[in-house]
Amino acid sequence: MNPRIDWSAVRERVVALEEAKRGAGGLGTYPVFEPVLSPDEIAEVEAQYGVGLPDEYRAFLAEVGAGGPGPEFELTSLRRIGGSWGWVWDDDEAHPWLLDPDGPFVETEGWAAQQVATLRAAGHEPTDRGEEDHYLDDYREAFGDAGDELLYLERGRGAIHISDDGCGMTTWLVMVGPHRGELRHRDCALDPPFEPSVDARGNRHSFGTWYLEWLERRERAAR
Repeated sequence: MNPRIDWSAVRERVVALEEAKRGAGGLGTYPVFEPVLSPDEIAEVEAQYGVGLPDEYRAFLAEVGAGGPGPEFELTSLRRIGGSWGWVWDDDEAHPWLLDPDGPFVETEGWAAQQVATLRAAGHEPTDRGEEDHYLDDYREAFGDAGDELLYLERGRGAIHISDDGCGMTTWLVMVGPHRGELRHRDCALDPPFEPSVDARGNRHSFGTWYLEWLERRERAAR
């Protein structure tokens, strides 16, 4: 177990780095923090999805912000849209990520077997496992036009897209299952794999250690 993450002054530290970058004439746009969420709002999110948010992420939402700067570009923003909560990337509220809590996040080594189980439950015997370790053609045969989206949504089941790292790289926070609270990296151009996010010693990151490692790395680079 990690000791409780101390989020005090984290928002101010990140804002100072962003302002220094602007002052130095850095190019591009700069993400800003979303407002923090109230205890009642966090309770709404948990009630909507029927799961408890990982403790470090819940504390971040309450003490730092519901989105904002972070590894590597910025965090997705947890927002209420039309009466329900979802995770938004790049202000695209028309396509929020909605957590599917119906089963645990499937680790990469179990993903092929999960696809086979889904296809057989639909009465389709898998035949064509692609080079990227998926049965996309079989999903298209079994589910028609919905096959692509179903495969994509099922692969992210039990997790949320927490940040976009650029060049097709993404980071996911596991919300359901034995690895709840851990981070997974995914190269969207090579579907899957999902790989655990680890620190310099090879220990798996939690949300808090992942975020603070990024912040401390940026602070060292700015000295």
